[in-house]
Amino acid sequence: MLLTAVPATSQTIPDGEWTNNQTEGGVIAANQTLNVVQNDGLTRLDTYATANSVQTGNDTYDATLYSYQFLSGRTTATTTITGTNTGEEDLSLGTPVYALSQGIGNYASGVTKAGHLTADTHQVSTADRVEATTEVNAPNNAIYVSGEGNAITEVNHTAYEMTNGRLDSTAAQTSSTEARSNVSATVRYSPSPNAYNASATNNAYTAYSDDRGSQEHDVTQAASAMTQARAEVYAGNVWNMQAKSTALGNKVNLENQGGSLVVTNAQTQSGLVQSQAVIQADEYGQAFATASGIGNQVSAGNNDIYVRLDNNQLSSGGVDVVASFDGTTGWDGYVTADAVGNQAVAYACAECQANMGVNNTQVNTSDVNATATASVGRGRTIVSTARATGNSATFYVGN
Repeated sequence: MLLTAVPATSQTIPDGEWTNNQTEGGVIAANQTLNVVQNDGLTRLDTYATANSVQTGNDTYDATLYSYQFLSGRTTATTTITGTNTGEEDLSLGTPVYALSQGIGNYASGVTKAGHLTADTHQVSTADRVEATTEVNAPNNAIYVSGEGNAITEVNHTAYEMTNGRLDSTAAQTSSTEARSNVSATVRYSPSPNAYNASATNNAYTAYSDDRGSQEHDVTQAASAMTQARAEVYAGNVWNMQAKSTALGNKVNLENQGGSLVVTNAQTQSGLVQSQAVIQADEYGQAFATASGIGNQVSAGNNDIYVRLDNNQLSSGGVDVVASFDGTTGWDGYVTADAVGNQAVAYACAECQANMGVNNTQVNTSDVNATATASVGRGRTIVSTARATGNSATFYVGN
């Protein structure tokens, strides 16, 4: 009798076929709290909460990915740094200070090098909320060298990267989940740059090729719940301060080098998009309050010849953006509020003898509001901009 060895793998799964099924129904929570009387070196806290995640890579190999991710439980990331100095001296909270909170519901990514990836991905979230919160409280402390606080929220995110490869992708993202991102800072004194940024996106789809990539995408996104970002700063004496908020209902961002880019995109935003940036300062050098909100956004760019974009966007949930600055005594204040219902951008390389075709349909049926306010006791410069746009499309061939 002749016995032969049989590999301990299923005969029904073909080589190069990857199937991923993930379901998360519980609460995913990551929390950090730090209390500081005085710290003269680096103060840094990073907090991450992710419900479902799949990451793939194929190097000199062809693969087919089928991925299904479902989320029904809340996901939160919270970072809190509190200065507890009670004396008159400006004790250091950190030199410098960095705080980050990142909350992601469903995440899928693929990296392809000298290969071909065919992907069919589905991300669905029915959770009540995905949230990131960052707080820096220093009412009696100082921040030296630099200070930075970030909150990043994404309900669904699919991302690809290619080098000398090809990607054929079909993706569907559906969210009835609120995306909330909040950054708050109270700083008594800081003779250095400070930046506090809140970013919230309900559905995000991105792809990037850095060398001889070819891409074909068929993307469908639907966001029916609120997407909210708020960055607020309350300061005593600060030299350079930024509060920036960005809220996006649906986002598709595609960049290609050295091949073709073909995109079919359908986006529906029926939940409110809200973005707020607030700065209040007793004494200031430069202050920047910047808020932006977009219902649906697509960008498809190729630094080569061939681009095709078939785009359909429907915004019905409304976009509300507010930026405000209140300064008592200081120098320069800059306030910007930018609100857009639907935004589409496509571009190709002129010197490559571009071949670009676009079919664009944008419908906005809701209110789009941008409000910028500034109040100054005594200062040198105030520059304020409020811009509201229902539908925006930009297509160009350039170098």
